[in-house]
Amino acid sequence: MLAWSIELSQFQIKFEPRNAIKAQAMADFIAEMTLGNTTPESWKLHIDGSSNVTSGGAGVILESQNGIVIEQSVRYEFPVSNNQAKYEALLAGLALAKDVGVKVLELSTDSQVVSSQINGDYQTRDLLLQQYLAKVNELKEWFNHITIRHVPRERNTRADLLSKLASTKPGHGNKSLIQEVVKSPSISTTANACLTLSRQGSWTYPILQYLLDGTLPKDPKEEKRTKREATNYTIVAGQLYKRGLSQPLLKCVEPEDTKYILREIHEGCCGHHIGGKTLAQKVIRAGYFWTTVIRDSMKLVKNCDKCQRHANIHQANPHQLSIISGERPFGTWRIDLVGPFPTAPGQLRYLIVAIDYYTKWIEAESLASITATQCRKFLWR
Repeated sequence: MLAWSIELSQFQIKFEPRNAIKAQAMADFIAEMTLGNTTPESWKLHIDGSSNVTSGGAGVILESQNGIVIEQSVRYEFPVSNNQAKYEALLAGLALAKDVGVKVLELSTDSQVVSSQINGDYQTRDLLLQQYLAKVNELKEWFNHITIRHVPRERNTRADLLSKLASTKPGHGNKSLIQEVVKSPSISTTANACLTLSRQGSWTYPILQYLLDGTLPKDPKEEKRTKREATNYTIVAGQLYKRGLSQPLLKCVEPEDTKYILREIHEGCCGHHIGGKTLAQKVIRAGYFWTTVIRDSMKLVKNCDKCQRHANIHQANPHQLSIISGERPFGTWRIDLVGPFPTAPGQLRYLIVAIDYYTKWIEAESLASITATQCRKFLWR
């Protein structure tokens, strides 16, 4: 140190105390806490939903690799089905992960329907679940990578308890987790719009327009017809149904789904290739309806290859036969000699036959011998 002090004494170095302590502290903090181009941390999300007669609930658990756990219990104050509660829990979990800033997410749920529909393994035919699926796909775009997998209920017990806690206990004193109350569905603001747009151009579009917001076609004839037909329909949970006098509500089917329903009933696992009108009646008994159900059923049966190959062959003529009457009796006739045959009593061995081609009149006589006299006598008789 003494040698260094002698060497540095020629530069006239002076000491000054630090003045900007706050700025230096901020610079040190930024230098130490900036992660740079590191890989985003992967988080795990466990969700579950439950419903009962009065309400529904959802349980959400968000966990990081460093042991940070965020638990959320959501209570729904509106009627909700079991699948709807699962989707509501999924939306709540994705929204929580988005607020936290998660980019890589591994989601676990015990609902095979929800996980398979999101991954594309199952088809989503319910209109309400289609709207939930569209919103889930919209939220998925915010994440860099998201994995959705189905787990057994035993590995999702904590989220199941949180969902049941929200759906059965309306208390407000649990401070160890985030509690929230949702009074309307997540897709309630756009349900009617999606319902109307999805059916635009189909036979149900004018009826839905009139039942939802009172909109009628500009044509006076179509306006009267729409008002008259709309009295036979109603909307239940976003789905159009047809009323009947002595039958339950029939679900109105869109044109793109009619072929699947007809083929499933006609030649599916329980189908037995019935006729057109019988097929239409069976479709109605199954709870479906569209305006051209009879015509579509008969067309399907006519184009069915198995029905054409194995159907009973009808021997009856397609139209009534008409008898052709002869305009000129004996206009065309023939005569012929037949024989010899074994000898009959009276030495009869030959046969002379005459027939008229128009009236089908036949004359025949047995002869013992063939002579001109015998033939002349036959013709005169």
